[in-house]
Amino acid sequence: MEAILTSKPHIVVIPWPVTSHMIPIVDIGCLLASHGAPVTIITPPASAELVRSRMDRAGQGAAASITVATVPFPAAEAGLPEGCERLDQVPSPDLVPNFFDANNLFGEAVARRCRRLTAPSCVVAGMCNTWAHGLARELGAPCFIFHGFGAFALLCCEYLNTHRPHEAVASLDERFDVPVLPPFEFKFARRQLPLQFLPSRSISIKEHSIRELREFEMAVDGIVVNTFEELEHGSVARLAAATGKAVLAVGPVSLCGSPGDLDSRADADEARRCMAWLDAKKACKSSVLYVSFVSAGRMPPEQLMELGAALVSSPWPVLWVIKGADSLPDDVEQWLRNNTDADGIPESQCLAVRGWAPQVAILEHPAVGGFLTHCGWGSTLESVAAGVPMATWPFTAEQFLNEKVIVDVLGIGVSVGVMMPTEGVLRGEKSRCGEAKVEVGTEQVIRALEKLMDGGADGDGRRNKVQELKDKAKAALEDGGSSYMNLEKLIHCDFVLCSCCHQAVPPNKKNEFRMAVGVDGPIVVGF
Repeated sequence: MEAILTSKPHIVVIPWPVTSHMIPIVDIGCLLASHGAPVTIITPPASAELVRSRMDRAGQGAAASITVATVPFPAAEAGLPEGCERLDQVPSPDLVPNFFDANNLFGEAVARRCRRLTAPSCVVAGMCNTWAHGLARELGAPCFIFHGFGAFALLCCEYLNTHRPHEAVASLDERFDVPVLPPFEFKFARRQLPLQFLPSRSISIKEHSIRELREFEMAVDGIVVNTFEELEHGSVARLAAATGKAVLAVGPVSLCGSPGDLDSRADADEARRCMAWLDAKKACKSSVLYVSFVSAGRMPPEQLMELGAALVSSPWPVLWVIKGADSLPDDVEQWLRNNTDADGIPESQCLAVRGWAPQVAILEHPAVGGFLTHCGWGSTLESVAAGVPMATWPFTAEQFLNEKVIVDVLGIGVSVGVMMPTEGVLRGEKSRCGEAKVEVGTEQVIRALEKLMDGGADGDGRRNKVQELKDKAKAALEDGGSSYMNLEKLIHCDFVLCSCCHQAVPPNKKNEFRMAVGVDGPIVVGF
């Protein structure tokens, strides 16, 4: 039997072009490079600055091994506004299908570029780059998928895909069991599930794109997850067993930079203002409440006012990042000007930040003692890595699943009590503002924040648990730690790709596999 070996590792990383996915997958590229592997990150031109800012944060040792390859993104060709190269830049749910069409055309351009690169030993692709599997096979390399979800959320998704319990409920609000991590019990309503499990009329992604995503998930050789094996109570091992694939936990990837480092965007006045304001609060350690939600979701103005009333009446200093502040109604804008500080006055109690803020550096600041979050997995891991407990306000996607991990499994968070998702660009349904403008009142928010920031013995327990996880997160990426070793496996792993059927096979099963499928031709060893 003939074998063809790739002489040297070369990892090609192809992010799914949306900011919340690009940041962690580029950080994975930086971690791989810090282990000495040559890495090529392929990106549309408009995202090259974001990629390089993550490289700068990771340091010269990693950046020296990374090549950034820009490939034009055919936005206008697919009917998108010129320069619309990330999903979070799409101005309307109606244009989301166009973005998926543009991304498929982008895949063709990426394939042409990859044929001119040094042959990759592995391709790591974002979740909706469904064309990446065929490209990897053409190049003779294994393909790993990166979703941006944690292992528990992916385990739930695998259960939902296999057993389809959400299709048996009578309404979007009927709750059902998802028994994936005993002895814990989990119940969800269908409307709280990731978008691919919602009725097609409720989302702006076409059914054929959902099918392609599932086919991609089933075809890949392995799954790369931003988590660490000690975090999610065995979810990584259960996910590997459920999918039959290699699952490599390589996080928390936000730790790829030095503690307290800011990426290059931190040169902005807003970022400097944030850090100076926090420095003025240092004397009262862990006293500041940090509040930030997802950029792709927009809280209805009436709900924003209820939240704001709770924050400005808080006895704790608050750093509040407000996404989409420029599009708020005039009366809400006026209320913010009257009740919050936009200038970073050291004595102020509520600093309102409009737009981007250096979240990792904020969470690592000793003045910060709690985080009110939308439960995006990247934000969740950043909070764990910084040792900061959370109050949970899920918006959409897999965030209701993540809330269960934070509150029920790990015991490091307090639920605000949100039951309904928030409208975003991927939800094609019309705004829910008319049917439910305010789901969570001011007093409900205040009660959750009191538990988070004080909480007595229960609060002390949450703080102690998250500090223990912070230590484990750091250890996971150190030499010999679980995530460190999984990065090494990704660089040097022992996948064998059958040249006839393109399945990935462990080398010790090579002969057994050949006899089972009747392979007489060469088997290509990808690593």
